[in-house]
Amino acid sequence: MTWTIDTALQDDAIERFEKTFDGFSIWLKDIPVEIKISLSVNGIQGGFNYIISHAIKTPEQAGPYRSDRPWGDYDAYALHMAVASVADPYNSAVKNGYQPAANWLIPY
Repeated sequence: MTWTIDTALQDDAIERFEKTFDGFSIWLKDIPVEIKISLSVNGIQGGFNYIISHAIKTPEQAGPYRSDRPWGDYDAYALHMAVASVADPYNSAVKNGYQPAANWLIPY
């Protein structure tokens, strides 16, 4: 799938998002914590790096999830990878009956 900025931000976990100077801010449903995502060009290997302000640790996880590959071939794919790093564990926990909580988000 070729990702666009719009499709990267269309995840069931996202309550709202805002464009920022260097990327986006997102808020997960029922968690009033701003998650900042910065995107930047990777001048060495090409593509885009992302930096995300929070990791996620749901009750289903042994520890906070931190991507070992904070990079994508192009800006929308890097944004998708950043969103998925918090949205996928969130969606799994909610699907399994857990109530979202602000303490799921761990600042980097």
